[in-house]
Amino acid sequence: MEYIHFGALFLGIGAWLIYWKRKRAFNRTNEYGVERFPSYRRKVFSVSADFLIDMGGKSLLSLGVLLIAFQYVDTWGGLLLLPLFFFVFVMTL
Repeated sequence: MEYIHFGALFLGIGAWLIYWKRKRAFNRTNEYGVERFPSYRRKVFSVSADFLIDMGGKSLLSLGVLLIAFQYVDTWGGLLLLPLFFFVFVMTL
């Protein structure tokens, strides 16, 4: 079964989630670029929601890239995996 379709779907949803997170932050800013919240509780909720949306989007983007890369690992998919291997080796040092 080809996982490229799932990879493309995950890439699209992940990109949309990251766009949505940035749009939420943009809509909260005033003309001077400062984010405004009606209360501290709303700020905590909004920042927490933005964090969860961002992590979900980045996770789906990573999963989509991995699915597509592993589907074509024998040809050009290895090039997509090089940054992942570099990140893993740098973080383990």
